[in-house]
Amino acid sequence: MVNISIWLTYLTEKLNRDLYVLGANGENIVDLLPVICKNEAGNVELINNILNLLYKRLKGGFTLEELDAFDCSGLFAKFALEHGIFKHDMTANDIYNAVEQKIPVTDVQVGDFVFYGDDTRKTHIGYAIDSEYVIESRGTAYGVVKTRLSERPWKYAVRPDWWEGIDPKPYRPVLTRELYYTKSGKSLMRGDDVLMVQARLNALKYSCGTADGVFGKKTDIAVRNFQTDNGLVTDGIVGKNTANKLGFDFEEGR
Repeated sequence: MVNISIWLTYLTEKLNRDLYVLGANGENIVDLLPVICKNEAGNVELINNILNLLYKRLKGGFTLEELDAFDCSGLFAKFALEHGIFKHDMTANDIYNAVEQKIPVTDVQVGDFVFYGDDTRKTHIGYAIDSEYVIESRGTAYGVVKTRLSERPWKYAVRPDWWEGIDPKPYRPVLTRELYYTKSGKSLMRGDDVLMVQARLNALKYSCGTADGVFGKKTDIAVRNFQTDNGLVTDGIVGKNTANKLGFDFEEGR
């Protein structure tokens, strides 16, 4: 276990200072520049991005000796190796697969990791410093920066079990019945549980329209689209698997 404060201190020290270089795990930028120029000789835009950001950092008061480089996963990999979390370098996809607890992006808190990519491969990783902001090694034009969670295309999230010093983890609401569209106006499912599901779907950009606690046609479509995008059976029923993927526990009949 590693105290979360050590991780946050590590991240903030690199914020708006260090640069992005693909494959880098904290090497000094001076050591990397000859390799970059050789390997990326034909990629003028990439080299210009790195040099422009390097110039900006130097102009901002940093010295060459202070400026290191990371790619998105390297930002964590260096820390993980130094603190015994992992014993070898890992890609964003490796890190995603190594963490058992998957969570909805809407439930992200400090210490969680967020990703984008697809169900087969996660291609980019960021590190939540609270429920609103993420620090990431974003790309050659940006380096290590802080971005708002809602303004980036994060689609997946995990909650590592190696942090200590986090108070307390968010409560996962419980659904106690299957929810679905009945195709009859008088007998449409309704209730606070429907309202919670609608709010979660809307937050995930699967629009149910106004969250009103009534499981109508728009909610049915939103559920089916969510199921399709997440590899679930597309039946429009919010049962155990769909509820869990949405971030709810499911205890039917409780």
